[in-house]
Amino acid sequence: MQPLAQELIQRLQAVTEDAVSLREFITVWLDRPWPLTPWASWTLFSLIRHRPRQEFVSQIVQERLGVDQLKLAKWGYFGHPEGLSRVAVPGLPEWEYYLHGCGCCLTHQQTGTEIDVDFYDETADWIDLFFYQGFLKSLRQPELWEARVLALHASIDTVQFAFDELQEQEFLEENPEHHACRLSFEITDLIPLLESLTKRHAEPETMLRLAAVIGDSPLVQQLLDTTDIPPEVTAHARRVTAAREQFLQDQYDLKKNQSLALQSLQENQSPDLDDFLKQALKSDNSSTLDTALDIITVTGDSCWCPLVSEVLQRVSFLGSADEFPRPEKWAQPLEFLLRQDYQFDRTIEFLSHVPKYALGEAAAIALEFQPHLALKLFREALRSSIPHNRETAAAILALIDQPWCQRELLQILNESTDQEATAESRAALKMIWNLTSKADVDNWERENPLQLESDEHITVVEALLLKTPWYVEFEMDQWRDRVLPLREIIPPGAE
Repeated sequence: MQPLAQELIQRLQAVTEDAVSLREFITVWLDRPWPLTPWASWTLFSLIRHRPRQEFVSQIVQERLGVDQLKLAKWGYFGHPEGLSRVAVPGLPEWEYYLHGCGCCLTHQQTGTEIDVDFYDETADWIDLFFYQGFLKSLRQPELWEARVLALHASIDTVQFAFDELQEQEFLEENPEHHACRLSFEITDLIPLLESLTKRHAEPETMLRLAAVIGDSPLVQQLLDTTDIPPEVTAHARRVTAAREQFLQDQYDLKKNQSLALQSLQENQSPDLDDFLKQALKSDNSSTLDTALDIITVTGDSCWCPLVSEVLQRVSFLGSADEFPRPEKWAQPLEFLLRQDYQFDRTIEFLSHVPKYALGEAAAIALEFQPHLALKLFREALRSSIPHNRETAAAILALIDQPWCQRELLQILNESTDQEATAESRAALKMIWNLTSKADVDNWERENPLQLESDEHITVVEALLLKTPWYVEFEMDQWRDRVLPLREIIPPGAE
């Protein structure tokens, strides 16, 4: 048996041995050398359990969909059988499948659990970090291992650090050609032990012993009675926490994964988080700055207003020559400052000088804080040459779904016979499901049918045009919670 697998088995087997008192057991196992942090340890056991899930997807692909997995791995989309798409799995209607590229995604219709796998050979060994993170996000009732992974990585993005550590300690090996990795040892004998502990984890002693054998002393400390925590447990937990803090600070200072380091510092409730946020707000690194703004926005703490105001005045979120514009990052600090009522008269002036890429976002902010400016901004956004502006404005109006919103959208159809210029408004009117508006859209499309340049090939513009309803629906999902409380506001001039 491989040494790594043998060590894991010994530790898991020890959990169920009750010959040693709990206190002695915890002390002995916390002192026993173990190369992984708790963050990586729990992720490792979750990945061991995830491997059979990927095998399940492989079996579905081959046995129920009749797909040649090697062809799928080699040819990608061209290895897909004709006619297969996103439908229920034959014989397993509770699962829906979607073939994509060289992989397949299964989604459980009741639980929402999503298992996505890319195949690079005849196995289901290769685990993609992005797909694994998607699996974690899809879990509504995570079991033992995944529940602890999520508790340690609240943002989920920071699981990347665990993957990096597992590769450094050779528990995972990287695919030489693809962005994926696999377990470096045989897991057959580990699966039954993990399943047994999954069933028994509700027993307090079982969870304490499990935390001890993998070195998760912070969890041991959390689970023990506060009046009976051995000093050595407290000391060990402090060392683990301090080592994590130092690792994250090093990652930030060395400019390695600064954004992830900030997220992890927040997850760990670092006492130094504010100092790093202040540095990030002055950073020229857009990803680091974005993360800092995200964290600060959630806190709603007005003490950040002066620095956020500096950011709004200093940074142009229109993007450089090699960067896409980011209108949401222009809107985020502005909305934060307005919500905190910080220098309101000065801050609201930004709505009089809206970047051309942020008209949709500005219209939503104006509707809440300066309604007399909203109608003008909505009209400019709907008529903008930038698709994102049209998508955002149309999606917001569809969500508000008041008569004035329908009139503004219909006016676009009255003004133009151009497919592209009206696409977002037509999609939004269809979402509203007002019979009169729908009839108007049907009449417009009947009088102005879409004419493709070729029956054999589709242009990029045509492809984007056909996807417009999906883009508008996506924007509606993004804006729903933000916009629905504003439904009763009617901007002046829209009555």
